[in-house]
Amino acid sequence: MSSTILPEGYRQLKLWGGNCSASDAVEAHFAGEVLAANALGIAAGDIYFTAKQKSVEDIRRVIGKCRIIADSLEELYWIDQAVQNHLRSGVLEPVGIRLALDGQEGQGLAPCSLPTLSRELRKLPAISVRGCFVQGKAAGLHGEALGQYFRDCYEAAKRMSAVFPCGIAFLCVTDGGEAARRNAEDHPETFTDFLRAAGIVAAQNQSAFYAKLLVT
Repeated sequence: MSSTILPEGYRQLKLWGGNCSASDAVEAHFAGEVLAANALGIAAGDIYFTAKQKSVEDIRRVIGKCRIIADSLEELYWIDQAVQNHLRSGVLEPVGIRLALDGQEGQGLAPCSLPTLSRELRKLPAISVRGCFVQGKAAGLHGEALGQYFRDCYEAAKRMSAVFPCGIAFLCVTDGGEAARRNAEDHPETFTDFLRAAGIVAAQNQSAFYAKLLVT
C-alpha cells in the first residue's frame, strides 16, 4: 500500500521482501530476514523483528542488528541475557514491546501490566524499552472508528511513556495501514473522517511526543 494514503507524519512498514531497498523501514518475521535486511544496508533502527514465539537462538542471531519487539517478559529476559553474552560490556540495547489493547492472551502484554513490567525491567541492565507495537482489532473499522483506533494506540504508548523511565522513540499502529486501505476502497464516504482523526494524532505526536509513527 502506498504511504500517500496515510496522513503526513506516518511511515508504512514494509514486510521484508525482494522489493525492499536500503531507505525502507521493514518488518521481519524471521531471523534470516533481519540478517538479509541488514546486509542490504537498512539501519538497525529501521528493522523491526516481530516474530511470535521467538527462540533464544533467533534472538542471539539478531542482537544489535534490529529492534526486537518482545511479546512477553520472558522474551525480555532472553534479550537482556543475549546482550550481556554477545555485545560489549556497557551496551544498552533498545528494544520494543507488543501491547495488546484488549489484553488478549498471546497477542502481547496487557497495558495494565505495565507497572509490574517497569519494576521487572529494573532487573535487566542491558536493555532499554524504547517503543511499542500496539495490537488491537482494526479489521472492519473505518471513518471515525478507525481514527479512534489510531488514537487508542497512541494513548497506550503515552501511558507506557509515563510508566517507563526512558523516552518512547517509536510507536507502531498494528494493522492500521491495511485498515486505511480498506477504508479508502470500501468506504470512501468515511475516508476523510479517518484522515482528519489520524491527522490530529500525528499533529499531537509532533508537538508533544516526538515518536516515530509507524503502521503495518
